[in-house]
Amino acid sequence: MTDLTILDAIADRLASVNPPAGYTLRKVYATPPEGLPVVPAAVLFPGDDSVTIGNGNRTTVLTVAIRLYMLPIPRMEDKYRDLYTWRSWLRTAFDGAVTISGNAVQVAVTATTLGTDTYADQDYLTVEATAEVTVYDTVAFTA
Repeated sequence: MTDLTILDAIADRLASVNPPAGYTLRKVYATPPEGLPVVPAAVLFPGDDSVTIGNGNRTTVLTVAIRLYMLPIPRMEDKYRDLYTWRSWLRTAFDGAVTISGNAVQVAVTATTLGTDTYADQDYLTVEATAEVTVYDTVAFTA
């Protein structure tokens, strides 16, 4: 299974999960775009991977950073309410069965971070989740 297939499936999953009550996720990008014409938007950034080979199988764990971009909010209480709400949503977005190309995979959010970031010269509030995607493949080794 290719990295892009995994990223596309994660983007589709995020787009299909109901956002928090009173909020709208306007766009999800499987690969970083040149700019963010609408927000809130989620952008996926692939990270490192690890591969374990067993008897006729391969386990791949791909780390993906899921960064949610929002416009800055000057009111401190509102800003943190939004950040906490979106962080809770990201932590649970992959609860339940996840399939990619018909294969069951495990997607686990292992960490979240609240902060700020600049994307295409625009400042944003961000919620970032680190997700580990575990894919099991059957492989046939031949001599």
